Amino acid sequence: MTFTLTLENYEALIALARVGTQKADGTVDLERANMLDAYLHEIEKANGVVRDGVWVQWQEMDSELPPGTNFPDVWPPSLRYYIELLTRRVSRSDVDAMLAARARKPVNVLATYDVAARVGWTAIDSFFTP
Repeated sequence: MTFTLTLENYEALIALARVGTQKADGTVDLERANMLDAYLHEIEKANGVVRDGVWVQWQEMDSELPPGTNFPDVWPPSLRYYIELLTRRVSRSDVDAMLAARARKPVNVLATYDVAARVGWTAIDSFFTP
């Protein structure tokens, strides 16, 4: 049996599936995230889809981090966001637009391609350089 989905339908399914990879404290379940990512890559490879995703996190210049914050394991969900695109690679302008929409005074902005948001965190100014 073959199914046909619109881009919007596929994006919605991915978003719903990502909810299942997050723990109650806002952290990502590494095993579930990796399983989902492998499965999505299999589907995308078979259908010629190029998906790109970047975790971005930041601090607010005018606020201290909440007690219990422990980078990278425990980070406030309100200060971390996953940008995922199915039509092209995520760019610096995508990150800047997301920060403009979600952050007040972002500083110490970091990004990683790691779907579990645990390793590879790099300062945003270095992240997109070739």
